[in-house]
Amino acid sequence: MTTLPWGLERLSEKTLELNFASQLNHRCGGSLLWFGLTQKQEAECGFDIATKSGSSLFIVQMKASSHILKGSEARNFKVPDDQLQQLRAIKVGGLPLPKRSVFYAFPVIGTVGELNANPDIVGNTWLCDVADCGAVGAPTKANGAPRKDGCHYVHVSPGKPPIPVGGSGVTEWHSEPVKVAARHASSFAAELNGRDAGSGLLSVMNHNNFSDFWRLCESFHRKAFGIVQLKAAATQP
Repeated sequence: MTTLPWGLERLSEKTLELNFASQLNHRCGGSLLWFGLTQKQEAECGFDIATKSGSSLFIVQMKASSHILKGSEARNFKVPDDQLQQLRAIKVGGLPLPKRSVFYAFPVIGTVGELNANPDIVGNTWLCDVADCGAVGAPTKANGAPRKDGCHYVHVSPGKPPIPVGGSGVTEWHSEPVKVAARHASSFAAELNGRDAGSGLLSVMNHNNFSDFWRLCESFHRKAFGIVQLKAAATQP
């Protein structure tokens, strides 16, 4: 087995996911409840969002990459096309998902060394709204033949940390290049803090119907996770 020099070890999606979740929760004052999504997951009491009417629900699909394109500031990620198609096709209660509900997360931190130098993962992550990816076609080679691995190459720029606060990013999906805007995850955290209770995925649930939500969960791949923003109950006079 080849051992990479210290600092060059690649970070797993799970490592990035856990730290992203922790840091985002800290930015939101500890008001976020996180849950992992797997197709075999048992429905449990804390997972029942039917009790969270007045909350906001979002889904994040985390990606990881240590590959910086030569002669470029862009970082290259791989996204399975079947995953993208599943996310784009999701409907709840017969309605398509609204914008700002499902995101791909593209951290520009991909190695242990990059993490040590830039521990702020939320501040170094671009979010790409799946609702904006409608023009992305099938993954093909330069000659137009289907790519064997069935994955899109997504060039994300700026792709090196630190990324500018308040700046804008671009995700370029290949093979036929389609550019999709990316937003700074820090702005997403600020939005969560001031978000209206009726926005996000819960706005398309039929009375927060749990069966609809469970069908939604079964559409996601194992690297997906969710964000539920808790709201304090109003006190009775």
